[in-house]
Amino acid sequence: MPPPPAAATATAATSATGDTIALYRDRALIGQRVEIDVPAGETARIAVALAAGVRPEDLVVADRGALVVRSLWVGGAVEPAAPASAPATPTEVELVVGAPRAGRFALTLGYATDLLAWQAAYTITTSPAREQATVRGQLAIHNTTGIALHGRASVIDRELGTRDLRAELVSGPPAGTPRRELGVVALAAGDTRIELLAGTAPRALRSVLVYDPIGSALDHLGAAPISDPALGVATAAPARVTESLEVDRDEPAYRGLPSGPARLVERRNDGSLAVLGESRLAGDAPAGVEPIAIGTAHGVTGRRERRDWARDDDQRRFSEEFLITVDNARPRPIDIVLREHLYRGQTWTLAYQSAPAAKEGPQQIALRTTVPANGHAKVLYVVVYTW
Repeated sequence: MPPPPAAATATAATSATGDTIALYRDRALIGQRVEIDVPAGETARIAVALAAGVRPEDLVVADRGALVVRSLWVGGAVEPAAPASAPATPTEVELVVGAPRAGRFALTLGYATDLLAWQAAYTITTSPAREQATVRGQLAIHNTTGIALHGRASVIDRELGTRDLRAELVSGPPAGTPRRELGVVALAAGDTRIELLAGTAPRALRSVLVYDPIGSALDHLGAAPISDPALGVATAAPARVTESLEVDRDEPAYRGLPSGPARLVERRNDGSLAVLGESRLAGDAPAGVEPIAIGTAHGVTGRRERRDWARDDDQRRFSEEFLITVDNARPRPIDIVLREHLYRGQTWTLAYQSAPAAKEGPQQIALRTTVPANGHAKVLYVVVYTW
C-alpha cells in the first residue's frame, strides 16, 4: 500500500559524488546516497528513483545517519528492459523519515542490480625488435538501470552471489578478495569507458620458442614400457616450431585487475599495426610473466631422428638415442626449448644428454639450447627404459 500522507514532502536529491558502486561478475552492488532537506516539523516524506527492477526485498537502508526511517514503500518496480528496448523505467521509492531538527541530512539505500554490466579488454603493444611491450587496458561499463550514478567505484572479479548485502555495503568483500579501485566515476545511461594501467612503464618482452614434435598422445602409463621399435618413429616428426612471447608482469600495477582478453600487436616502422596473438590477462594470475602464443615461429624449423635402438632382455632394459636438429634462418640467435615425451613408459632414465635437461612431468623433459643466427644446433640424448 502507499505510504501514509501525514508527513510534509521534503526535497531529496542523490549526492553529486556520494554513491558507491561495486561491480561484481554477476551483479553490481549499489549504495545510493540520498540527501534530504527536512523542513520545519522534523518529519518528511521523500521520493527517490532507484535502478529499474528493484524489489522491496532487494532494498536495505545501509546508512540512515541521524534520520529515523518510519516507513518505506517501493512502487513502480518493473522488470528490467531487454537490452534492445527503450531505457528502463526507474523504480520509485517513497520514505517517511524523522529528523532531530530541520536541516539537511543524508541516508544510503543499498541494493543489487544486474543492469550494470562490465567487460575488460587489454592491448599489449610492441615494436619489431620485440624487446619491450606496453600494456594498456579498458573497462567498459554498460548502464541500463534507468538512472545515473556518480561516486566511488570498484570492480571485483568474483560473483556477488547471495552474501549479506548490508555487510557487503558496510565492510566490502571478504579479506583477500581481488578488488580494483576505479576512483570517482560518473555512469550515465549507456556505455562508460575507464582506462586501466594508464601511465605504466613498458615491460620486458622475450620470445620463447618450443619444438614439441611428438606431444603426449603416445604416452603409455603401464607398468612395463612398450618395446615396439616403430613407436614414435614410424612417420617423420613435423618440423613446426611454435613461438610465444612473455611479458614481465608489473605485480603492483596488476593487482586486482579484472580478467579479460589481451591482444598482442606489433607497431611496425610504417605505423601500421599487426596482430601477433591473443591471450587472457587476469590480475590474480600467478606472479611472473604473461605468456601469449603467436603460432608458428617463422624462420625456425626442427628435425627429430632416432640414431640408435637396442634391447637387452637379460638386463630387462632397452635404450633409444635421438638427435634433434634446429635450423635458424633468423638474423639473430634464438633460445629454444626442445620438449621430448618419453612415451614408452614411466620407468625411464636419461643416460646422456648434450644439453641441459629438466623433468617437466612423469614422461616429459625439456632440453634447452641456443641456435646461432643463420645457423643450426644439434642436441643428442639417450633414454633407457627398464622393466
